[in-house]
Amino acid sequence: MDTAELIKRLASAARAGTRTVNASVYKELSRDDAYAVQDGVREALGASVGMLKTAVHPDGIGVASPIYAAGVGAAPAMRLSASLALGVEVEVGVVLARDIASSADIPAAIDHYFTGVEVCGTRYVDRSLAGPTGSLADSQSALGYIIGPRRAAADDINGLDVVIEFAGKQIYAAPAKHGFGNVLASLRAYADRQHATLPLTKGTIITTGSMCGLVPTSGSGHLVARLGDQIVEFDLV
Repeated sequence: MDTAELIKRLASAARAGTRTVNASVYKELSRDDAYAVQDGVREALGASVGMLKTAVHPDGIGVASPIYAAGVGAAPAMRLSASLALGVEVEVGVVLARDIASSADIPAAIDHYFTGVEVCGTRYVDRSLAGPTGSLADSQSALGYIIGPRRAAADDINGLDVVIEFAGKQIYAAPAKHGFGNVLASLRAYADRQHATLPLTKGTIITTGSMCGLVPTSGSGHLVARLGDQIVEFDLV
């Protein structure tokens, strides 16, 4: 199947707010083709980049996806549609003080850190069938992001707990454990393999991976996430 058709299917599902795309069709994409689909979907939707989501593929290569500007906002006023939402991830993000050319520029290029919550969603019927490159084509299930308070502790999450409450009920509580080993691992990996349309330039906002995995949510409600003594809250509507 050609790239244009793959882009059309994901963009149509995104416009409709539905999970209707067969993920297995995207599984065999090369990383370059997955980026081409990701870029094409963003262009088709007329969306702008609000921030980046970095990750590390199983082969150790760093990748990034856009979180669209329309889905990025500040706690506690942010309201985000629950129509495609699968769940949330508590994360630590960064804002860049200057351009990054390679991992050697980290952490000196970081202006500040913050605690945030990513809302994950997908256009796939079953995203588990997508594999790493199929996930990249679907912007790594990035749906929205709520930016919380600055972190005085920077990238240190040792000894902190993650607690999440949704619609008045506690749905998660466990010690923080970063999915890529530490807060800066995915940013360092991506810094050395940047994609042309997603450069690490001054002012870029980046989220670097979950400290709790994907915590499922269903429907609308007020969400309160805690990382240690820091709180991020918002509404899924």
